[in-house]
Amino acid sequence: MTANTEKNSMFMEQLDALMGPLKKEKPPDWIAQLREEGLARFRTLGIPTVKDEEWKYTNLSALAGHRYALSAKSALSPAQRKDVLARYCGKADVNIVFVNGALDKELSNFGKIPPPRGEESLPAAGIEISMLRGALLKDAAALKEIWAHYDPQKDPAFVALNKALTQEGIYIHIKDKIIANQLIHILHVTQADGEAIAMFPHTVIRLGKSSEASVLETHVGLNDENIYLADPLTDVLLEENATLHYSKAQKESLKAYHVGTTRVWQTRDSTFNGFSLAAGASITRNNLDIVINGEGAAAFLNGLYSVYKDQHVDNHTSVDHRAPNATSNQLYKGVLNDAARAVFNGKIFVRSIAQQTNSYQLNKNLLLGKECRVDTKPQLEIFADDVKCTHGATIGQFNEDEIFYLQARGVPRKIATRLLTQGFVDDVLNRLTRDSVREQVAQLVAPSLAVLEG
Repeated sequence: MTANTEKNSMFMEQLDALMGPLKKEKPPDWIAQLREEGLARFRTLGIPTVKDEEWKYTNLSALAGHRYALSAKSALSPAQRKDVLARYCGKADVNIVFVNGALDKELSNFGKIPPPRGEESLPAAGIEISMLRGALLKDAAALKEIWAHYDPQKDPAFVALNKALTQEGIYIHIKDKIIANQLIHILHVTQADGEAIAMFPHTVIRLGKSSEASVLETHVGLNDENIYLADPLTDVLLEENATLHYSKAQKESLKAYHVGTTRVWQTRDSTFNGFSLAAGASITRNNLDIVINGEGAAAFLNGLYSVYKDQHVDNHTSVDHRAPNATSNQLYKGVLNDAARAVFNGKIFVRSIAQQTNSYQLNKNLLLGKECRVDTKPQLEIFADDVKCTHGATIGQFNEDEIFYLQARGVPRKIATRLLTQGFVDDVLNRLTRDSVREQVAQLVAPSLAVLEG
């Protein structure tokens, strides 16, 4: 038996122990069935290896080589709690805070939506935010409708694992014709000294007809020495003419593993403005799957990854055009230093019915270390003849003429490199229309850019 096979076997042996706390619960039959289906599916698939085409460039043997506990109690000190509030929780935002996988009621305020002028907080009409555990009972029909779009027999391994082991999650429902002005911030904080823990949060977002909302999903680790696994799943349904501004920002511990999936189902004339940041974790895998199932819908996917040392980040995007007259636009940029490695795989499917599709994809990478490596693979599969689809990828270093220009004006080389890198990054950050989100993302990416100054 090879070392990798042994590690995978060790992880698979943990499943019964991880399921232990869940077996004590008595959920409705349909929820129990979902968990069993997820567990069976994951047992069949196992942890992906480099022999799997979708994981060809990402080796998860290190992830599989640990024993995990399902969750751990919050270990935040008073000073850390104060710091989390100050750094991540905007006073005008709706904050939903999880610590070590469990909801922290003291740091959260989603029961009441902060009003804009400092009046006493009042419940917001048309905006429903509840724990997923309760929503599974209260809003079962709505959740079943969302998940009916996906065949559980085709779930990827880590989606199936999330469905089997998720304990905590959140359900956000914006009703028809409601404009949610406040940012809804879902913050996952991990501080797990000692044993490695595993977290499987599940977020479900539903926007009604002609509604609009902004959601930020943040994952942060407070100690870069902590080893843990984060396997989040986010499901989004956009009804007719709905608009969602969704950002996911990840700055996990540098020894953590983050394997996340976001699935978006779009109907007629809906708009998804998406942004992704990956700046932490030892190994990151972000899966973003968009299904455009309505005429006139638009999806905008912007991403930034900034990694150093021996970090590994893998972005897989998929945009499935199933309706005519729709648009998708992707721009992913990466900054790599030291011996970091990045993977980008962007797929665009255009079905035969999806005439007059306009789809664009670009991946640009800036390599600042001699041992960096990027594997980029844009893919187009087009079965319609009246479309406009383009894709491209670039990998390179700085133009020495630009460095020399700044040095000639008294700027030290390291600072010149940092300035030019910041300009490369800002091209993506400036696509974030909400100032508070842009500031939050800039704060999370700053440590990986600071290493450029030595």
